[in-house]
Amino acid sequence: MKKIIVIVFLFLLSYSSMYADNTSNLFVIERSKNANVVKYDAVLNDDGKINEKNPIDAYWLLYAYKNGEREELSAFDKKAYGFKVKYNKETNNFDFVLKAVKDKPMILGLYDGVAKVVIKINNIDCFLNKVYIESKDGALGIPKVSYYELFGSDIKTGNLQQQKIMVK
Repeated sequence: MKKIIVIVFLFLLSYSSMYADNTSNLFVIERSKNANVVKYDAVLNDDGKINEKNPIDAYWLLYAYKNGEREELSAFDKKAYGFKVKYNKETNNFDFVLKAVKDKPMILGLYDGVAKVVIKINNIDCFLNKVYIESKDGALGIPKVSYYELFGSDIKTGNLQQQKIMVK
């Protein structure tokens, strides 16, 4: 009986991993408020392509407490850190808008087989590595963003780029 249970368990484990999506790190949002970050990953199919129905997985990594454990974004969190993503048949990539930096449209795609987000930093096409948000607590404890900074690397030269954008 134990042998059958082990065989069934191993079968289910291998079956679920055959159809499980993989993820690839895209970028993080760091904040002045605390050490917690919002992490964005591309969801990849087994063939290495970005999943068209569910291309991005965004979630908290709780470094300020809970030793970096993962926590899903709440409905309230998605108002600030959510996104819109849509497959673009013409470019074979995804048009991507992050709510935290909605004035900076991005493209999610595969570059040399690796999922990356491209954004203009200092008018240069860059792979996005990180967004830093500086905020202060406002009315009712809702943070008011003072500025955000974009960090990335030039897609042609690899040179690091950084741009600070003041929020009005």
